[in-house]
Amino acid sequence: MANEADTDKAILMVAFAKMDPVALAVALGSIWALILFTATTFLLLKGAPEGGQVGTHLGLIGIYLRGDDVTWVGGLLGAAYLWVIGAIAGFVLAVLWNLTHHLYVIVIVARAAWWKMLAD
Repeated sequence: MANEADTDKAILMVAFAKMDPVALAVALGSIWALILFTATTFLLLKGAPEGGQVGTHLGLIGIYLRGDDVTWVGGLLGAAYLWVIGAIAGFVLAVLWNLTHHLYVIVIVARAAWWKMLAD
């Protein structure tokens, strides 16, 4: 019987595992920054078509991220902006994930106590 209880506990621990907000913030920020810098680098190395500009569509991100354009410095600046934005998004996502799981476990325990009380 104890082995079955240990298995149930292990399953619940995996299903309701907590996310580390700092780890997710760093990971998400790094991934977003790397994606933008890689796209900027690719466009700069590819070059512009005859009579055109380099990365006209990617340059539109500069509307939202002041100073970001398709240059080496602009790519670094945009990557820094997206790292901060991604870190904030990752932190908020992990906190909300942990909060919703915590509230769900509280509801499950309350329901179990309620049904146990009715059965007694």
